[in-house]
Amino acid sequence: MMGLIGIAQTVWFVSLVVPIEYISPIMIKTVQTKTFWILITAVILGVIVGLISLVLILTAICAPQKSDQLRFKSSNGRLSISKAAVEKILQNSILEEGNVNDVKVKLHLRTKNRVARVNVAAVDRLNQDLLKLGEEIQTIVTDKLEQVMDAKVKKVRVKVTPFDSSQNRQKASHPRVV
Repeated sequence: MMGLIGIAQTVWFVSLVVPIEYISPIMIKTVQTKTFWILITAVILGVIVGLISLVLILTAICAPQKSDQLRFKSSNGRLSISKAAVEKILQNSILEEGNVNDVKVKLHLRTKNRVARVNVAAVDRLNQDLLKLGEEIQTIVTDKLEQVMDAKVKKVRVKVTPFDSSQNRQKASHPRVV
């Protein structure tokens, strides 16, 4: 929408200053000028705004579609799974199986070809090998996403910080029993 408005504004702006054969009779004739530097400035500004508008239109057309939920359709009916619910499922499964605390999961969904990218941040609570723990978290996330959403996982990025260097040590301590 902004691209179309920008192109209309470009035509209007240039037609105020530069005499254009079909548009000039519509515009006020007293605004138009024959001063050379004003004509050049108007054309340059019009071209800049026009190019920005075209880039906005192309971005809107060509950008991959992202979504906050996935919709499944079958002969039995429809099902929608929200991104927040999947993030919560992944977070809980990592907490149960991964020996980590303070897990944060960020999921990026592409609806056209059902591709997911996942960023995970966690704090190690047992001072174990962080590389091995990261690989375990990657397999947990991949398996759980394929089980829950039947989606391909393009990339899983895991950032595990040791307990000693964590900022929030209260969350990384033993669980509180109430």
